Amino acid sequence: MTKQKIFNWLIIGVLMTALGVIATPALANGDLPDRNPPPPADDGGRDDRGPLGTHIELVAPEHAGAWSVVQWQDVNGHWQSVDGWHGSLDNTGYIRWWVAVKDFGTGPFRWVVGQSNSAPFNLPAGAGQTLTVETEQK
Repeated sequence: MTKQKIFNWLIIGVLMTALGVIATPALANGDLPDRNPPPPADDGGRDDRGPLGTHIELVAPEHAGAWSVVQWQDVNGHWQSVDGWHGSLDNTGYIRWWVAVKDFGTGPFRWVVGQSNSAPFNLPAGAGQTLTVETEQK
């Protein structure tokens, strides 16, 4: 194979890879990783030290101990549960999830707890911008 043919195949491979990345939807079911990195210290999970990222947190005292899930809205307008962003609120009605840098600014998302949900929101756009969400009664 000539150097020119090798170069052409290399360019075709790079272009196909780039087009594959561009054509991939920003959020696909199962795309989002586990949002619960190991805690950096025994601090109840409320410490901001640790991997670069940010947090979203739900404060819903009226739902203390209830099961909650974060959902994202797909291109068809349907809400899909985020793998890894579900669990019971603590006894004060609080739960928090870590957001990776690659997911900054994406959305819309909502929090669902029992018969209540939050207004749609986007994830924080940068590190250190913890977003606190409250639910709305249905």
